[in-house]
Amino acid sequence: MERQKIIQTITDVFRDVLDAPQLVLNEGSTSSDVEGWDSLHHIQLVVSVEKAFKIRLSIQEIQQWESVGDMVAGIAARLDARGGGERPLAGEGREIRQQAYFKDPRQVLPLLIEGSPDINLASWVRENKEAVEDGLIRHGGILFRGFPVYTIKEFDEFMKCWNTEPLPYMFRSSPRKELDEKVKNIYQSTIYPADRNIVLHNESSYSRVWGMKIAFCCIQPAEEGGETPLADSRQVLRDIDPELVEKFRAKGVKYRRNLSRGLGMPWTEVFQTEDRKEVAHICKKNGIDFQFNGDDVVIEWSKPAVYEHPVSGEATWFNHVLFFHKFSRFEELDLGPDDLLPPEYLSSESFYGDGTEIGYEEYLNIRQAFQRNTVAIPYRKGDIFLLDNMLTAHGRNPYKGERIIATATIEPAYDAAYSL
Repeated sequence: MERQKIIQTITDVFRDVLDAPQLVLNEGSTSSDVEGWDSLHHIQLVVSVEKAFKIRLSIQEIQQWESVGDMVAGIAARLDARGGGERPLAGEGREIRQQAYFKDPRQVLPLLIEGSPDINLASWVRENKEAVEDGLIRHGGILFRGFPVYTIKEFDEFMKCWNTEPLPYMFRSSPRKELDEKVKNIYQSTIYPADRNIVLHNESSYSRVWGMKIAFCCIQPAEEGGETPLADSRQVLRDIDPELVEKFRAKGVKYRRNLSRGLGMPWTEVFQTEDRKEVAHICKKNGIDFQFNGDDVVIEWSKPAVYEHPVSGEATWFNHVLFFHKFSRFEELDLGPDDLLPPEYLSSESFYGDGTEIGYEEYLNIRQAFQRNTVAIPYRKGDIFLLDNMLTAHGRNPYKGERIIATATIEPAYDAAYSL
């Protein structure tokens, strides 16, 4: 394809994604020349460019683009390499197809990969590992649908195709149990009253240690509801008021948890031990202040609120500010922001890193950013959502009937404050 035709196609994509019908591009155009071409729209642009040219680009190729000319050169090289035909993923001849789940080019989460009952998903992922990893970062999450994954053991096989074992759920923020005593670290998704929402969050983002990937497998879909809503944490960050973001960048976030048998979770469940000395050891190792009060303990610690993804380099809203905030608890109890609730009735709270309050309007601004970017897809039996945990937040919608969703995390990442 001639370079001028490539530029015209790229221009059409930019006009659509950026809602700029009069936009004119040339090979010298850069992100500083084009209004709206920021890091978040860049993801949407890349997905739409791939769709327009029927190609797949690696993260390494995309990171080298500094201008439209670089983009043209990369696309031209990929088109020449395939000889004008689309390069299929291994196994695509066996009724595997992939596309963005939503047709709106501005909504890239999740990527849908559909298979069939005769294809072993773990084997297919091993054959296509690089493409799957690229798709995961670009889209933030992948929905695998139509593959024969119906049991805990089959889900465990899928998790192990990443050449790592699922991580134990430590420093817990919610009740959870293993679904099969013979399969380690595959848990029932949070045990929580079925008629309540679970606020969107990035798994263990409050902790010094978290998994880079988290997966949810539908063993039994609910009769009604029970979706796992998702939100792109890059988009959430973009939609929070810039002054508020800068405030969090400067101060970070402080968490406080009251661990009591009569309120939320006791410390024995959170730390998975009944030994107070072991709790002290864990807290010191993780830079956590702690104070035992009889049978209860109060813990406090601070972390950044905004992180940089270690592979893509993108900024992401990675924290439990909303999940742990007292107004989330107020809403759960049908209380207004001016109602009184004694601090001892709050199992968790979030503050700025210097200990000052996060105000109600600031809380609303964050919550609304999540709401604007939340999508929810009804489960089918055998569905697997694989998420990049630093790029995508998840929650749970209320449901009716039996619901069994298995979950596991892999690939540990560590805060600088963590002591090995």
